[in-house]
Amino acid sequence: MTEDRLAQAPASFRAFVAERRDDGFRRAVQNLTPEALPAGDVLVRVEWSGVNYKDGLAARSDGKVARISPLIPGIDLAGEVVASDDPSFAAGDRVLASGYDLGVARHGGYSELARVPAAWVVRLPDGLSAREAMAIGTAGFTAAMSVEALEDRGLRAGAGPVLVTGASGGLGRLAIGFLAARGDEVWAASGKPE
Repeated sequence: MTEDRLAQAPASFRAFVAERRDDGFRRAVQNLTPEALPAGDVLVRVEWSGVNYKDGLAARSDGKVARISPLIPGIDLAGEVVASDDPSFAAGDRVLASGYDLGVARHGGYSELARVPAAWVVRLPDGLSAREAMAIGTAGFTAAMSVEALEDRGLRAGAGPVLVTGASGGLGRLAIGFLAARGDEVWAASGKPE
């Protein structure tokens, strides 16, 4: 990000940081400067980030998900563009980012600021707030894409039972809800006895 664009950013911000160190594993809220963020085209003032299973693993010493250290977890984020080097986005745009390497191999959404490649950023749809987008979150987005993929391959509401595996997890629960709302008979499978 160019120096003049970076000047639009706050001088410091807070972030939840997980870090593997010689003396153990540390998790803490830290004050950072924008220079601590990775390269990217779009600087976002993060308003909301979901809480995902992967985020929990990234914040555990035995989680085996984090590919960098230190790491700001948060595999999704939503907020407002502070600055952008990409003409597709301007300061003030309401956006979200989800997936890719966020919160695993690149600093993610558990931060007041995030810098991401423009290709990872999408505008929030009209009528959807940053909070609502993160309430739906990565699991909801993935579940909706899965149902859409099934429809693209011929699934029609009421045509017969639909099996959802991993039904006790976040994505599975949302898929069950989406399918049931469409009028499908949903069968749920889970490896958890309860």
